[in-house]
Amino acid sequence: MTRRLPALSLLALGGLLLGTPALAGPRVSARGAQPALYGATWQGSLGLVRVARNTLRPLAEPRVPLAGEPLGWSFAPDRSRLAIGSARRGAKLRLIDLRAMRALGDVRVARRGSGVATTWAGPRLVLAVVVTPGCCGAGDTIVAAVDAARRRVIWRKELGGSLQAGERLRRGLLLVLGPRRRSVGPSRLVRVGSRGDIRSEPLPQIRSGIAPYGSVTQIWDPGLAVDRSRRRAFVVQAQAPLAEVDVRTLQIRWHALEPVTGVADAVVGPTRRALWLGRGLLAVTGFDSHFSPGDPAHGVRGWQTPAGLMLVDTRRWRARTLDPRTTDAQVVSGTLLASSFLFDARERAAHGSGLTGYSIEGRRRFHLLGKVPLTGVEPLGSRALVGARRAAVLIDARTGRRLRRYREFAMSLIGRDAPFH
Repeated sequence: MTRRLPALSLLALGGLLLGTPALAGPRVSARGAQPALYGATWQGSLGLVRVARNTLRPLAEPRVPLAGEPLGWSFAPDRSRLAIGSARRGAKLRLIDLRAMRALGDVRVARRGSGVATTWAGPRLVLAVVVTPGCCGAGDTIVAAVDAARRRVIWRKELGGSLQAGERLRRGLLLVLGPRRRSVGPSRLVRVGSRGDIRSEPLPQIRSGIAPYGSVTQIWDPGLAVDRSRRRAFVVQAQAPLAEVDVRTLQIRWHALEPVTGVADAVVGPTRRALWLGRGLLAVTGFDSHFSPGDPAHGVRGWQTPAGLMLVDTRRWRARTLDPRTTDAQVVSGTLLASSFLFDARERAAHGSGLTGYSIEGRRRFHLLGKVPLTGVEPLGSRALVGARRAAVLIDARTGRRLRRYREFAMSLIGRDAPFH
């Protein structure tokens, strides 16, 4: 799982904006209607509300109370219900009727830990992923199946490893697990089915986990992406070949790429992300964390360097770097949006590279926002909400045209299933 500073959470910045829009956004006609957009707002009390897509403001409708900061939400196949977790009071799952905008009830998934991800494996079956002791990929992983109609746990499986990455499958989950507790070592790939069937395969060349490293903590965080059309998965990590996995059999093929997917010399730990683009192409990005002992007055100082944005052709197994400054990437409406956020404790400052839009094949289309460090990109149909530390911009993802500018956020957008990281 990707772990960043709390203030860097994309969804903590993607939502209702209190500022005045600079430009009017395009209207969405009924013919081109998109799924309803929701948000978790902290104004008054924490609750779930419907959000107008054009203005990103809450609609004048009832709000559904939330028990705590939302985690790991997912929509039912027909988007009539929402399963949403919370870090408060253990691993609980709240089920919400989105048509009536009311809570249906809560389910305690596990006695301890936090529910970090969910997926609907059918019209009434929810799979929930719980990590213990509750954060940071340092404990164990539990997967439980919840009957959403009866609001009870059907089965619960302990997987015996720390959660490092995950992707949803059609009726299940694909997880990368690291060593148990606080250690770094070889990973394994685990496929969990809707009936509780589990299959596991070692990934000996993919290191992951979290452990003490002198006076600091090292974190090795791999990336996972799925090609659903050909039922393949890809696991990436620094100082390792790329693992290509047959999702049905978990048979693994290893590919050494030139250039290799990032080098992590003298780092506290590398974080890698993988993003399936389609057309046989895979994007790999991330960052490396470094540290220096510092001096007695200031203690340990840490900083991050970008892994860059690499485009991998999985048909010919060739790779090329599009931008060495990138740490994050997102596909929105056929455009690959690349950005970065790098924190340097020595300078007490963040660094970035603005936003660059590429075609899926890697042709540069536009660049925005200079060298601003960006905290995330939220897809909104053909648009994207681009978050900075104290502002955000709504853009047309195909052209880079700025549609609105906002100042302060007071809501987290919930328009798609939450990513695992």
